Amino acid sequence: MAHLGADVAAFVDGQLEPAAMQHAREHLEVCESCRHDVRQQRLLKSRMGSVAAPVPPPTLLASLSGLAAAPPPPEPWWHRVLRSAVVRGGVGLVGASVVVVAAAYALGGAEDRIGDEVVPPFERFVTAFDGHGAASGTAVSISSSSAISEPVMKQLDASGWPCHQHLAGGFHREGGQWWDHREVVVLSYSDGFSRLQLFEQNGVLDRDALAGFDEADWDGARVWVRDGDPMILTWDAAGVVYTVLTDADLRRLGAVVAQLPTSEPQAGTVDRVRAGLDRMASWVRAA
Repeated sequence: MAHLGADVAAFVDGQLEPAAMQHAREHLEVCESCRHDVRQQRLLKSRMGSVAAPVPPPTLLASLSGLAAAPPPPEPWWHRVLRSAVVRGGVGLVGASVVVVAAAYALGGAEDRIGDEVVPPFERFVTAFDGHGAASGTAVSISSSSAISEPVMKQLDASGWPCHQHLAGGFHREGGQWWDHREVVVLSYSDGFSRLQLFEQNGVLDRDALAGFDEADWDGARVWVRDGDPMILTWDAAGVVYTVLTDADLRRLGAVVAQLPTSEPQAGTVDRVRAGLDRMASWVRAA
């Protein structure tokens, strides 16, 4: 079968004919390029679907609306200028700008929680960690046949799924694997003494299912921690759920978390508008 091409969106939306959907699934099993396109389309759809109606503060709308509604000076010639096509077009642009800035304000202040809620299978992650991510004879082990190549990890990294070769504290990446029908990226790290595994899933963290975890604030990032052997940290940002399992001590993990995407503290009005415009521009580029 040829590459999905223009049918990627129809496949993600489930709008292909049943036979075409089956052929597409079979093609995705062997085509990394199309799997990449499907992941990008799903992420874009999640982001667009999560945008709520913007509700900026009344003071912001009032100040922006005042640009178009300000009364004209008393000079007689001004009335003729107001009737000109140039000025009428300019007022329209101001009105459109109000809508764009209002949407940017809402997006810039919205928490980065986009996608379907997921509950990471923590106990299965622990079993995989205890098995060192190798084929250990259990149903949850990560087989060597699912290894992710270096070029694919670079593509994932560019698509918003971090695959850093090095993490703070001297951790070096030993490899990466697919898990759960290629829905989970698993990255294994070591410093020669301690081990760390990073699991990445598409979606947002279901915070109602974190019994036994303690919420922590690490330099503005909201992280949930479960002490034990191994220690588990989990959080979400920009449509990806991150879960870290490690036998390293807690004090070393702050710098590790800082290397990965996290939610940011509440921004001021100007920063919120700027952040919102940046997010809108990134969606256009992704499309």
